[in-house]
Amino acid sequence: MRARSSRRTSAGSFGPDWLRGRLEQLLPGFPDVAICVAFSGGVDSTALLAALAQMHTERRRLRAVHVNHGLHSNAKRWSAHCRKLGRQLGIAVTVVAVSVAQERGASLEEAARVVRYRCLAEQLHPGETLLTAHTQDDQLETVLLQLFRGCGLPGLAAMPAIAPLGSGWLARPLLACSRSQLESWVRARELTWIEDDTNLDERFDRNYLRRRVLPAVRERWPGVGAAVARSARHAAEAQGLLTALARVDLERASDGPSLAVKTLRSLPPDRRRNVLRLWIASGGRTLPDARRLEEIAGPLIDARIPGWSGAGRPGRASAAS
Repeated sequence: MRARSSRRTSAGSFGPDWLRGRLEQLLPGFPDVAICVAFSGGVDSTALLAALAQMHTERRRLRAVHVNHGLHSNAKRWSAHCRKLGRQLGIAVTVVAVSVAQERGASLEEAARVVRYRCLAEQLHPGETLLTAHTQDDQLETVLLQLFRGCGLPGLAAMPAIAPLGSGWLARPLLACSRSQLESWVRARELTWIEDDTNLDERFDRNYLRRRVLPAVRERWPGVGAAVARSARHAAEAQGLLTALARVDLERASDGPSLAVKTLRSLPPDRRRNVLRLWIASGGRTLPDARRLEEIAGPLIDARIPGWSGAGRPGRASAAS
């Protein structure tokens, strides 16, 4: 954790007025809504919390939650810093300690992310909105990492500006802001923030991309952040249309908890895969990889394999299969 200098630099359009306008777009009824900020203590979430604190709106209900993963030797110091800054800003900060268990085949980074979001979802009050400080830089990194992993449209759509979470909502109002823009705004107000030295560890894919790859990319294409964010929005729109089409096909093919194989056979292969994704996800199950989904949507359905008969009756695809 370091205190930053008071050097005055331009923060562009970011500030309380800009943030108020963005939240009015994302959250119907703002400012008369309950807000909880996911506060890591880093520069991005510090900018978000400080800008919110400057909005003198009596009806606004605001608090913050800091998740202590216990993975760093400075974790307790970071929690203390978040509480202290919350007191300075007049905002209650709750610190929640969690335990991160790394599952086989999963990275520690991913395991921590899963635990963090589970914890934040549990902390949300009914109807409350969780704000995270994800930036345009985070969106760029997410899209590229998903692309390198061969993801489909949901992955390329990356992080939505707003989505359901637990008993409330998750909103990301800073996706149009760059990390440097927020840092400039925080510096100008002489605020302090946490520097996590694990962000320098290039064994993590995101850090390697951020430190080694993106500087060269930005030197060649300075507007890459905004361009990729625009592509992510296009992908999200396309995915929304595919989901709407899948709902139509699912309604036609549904036979109780199962699907009518005859109806699935009448669909082109891409629409079969599309409706199967929605059906599997709707049942709370993990989606199969592309190869397995191709097999399910093609040979298994076309061959009338008995194992795909729901409750022993032919012609139905069962969620238990």
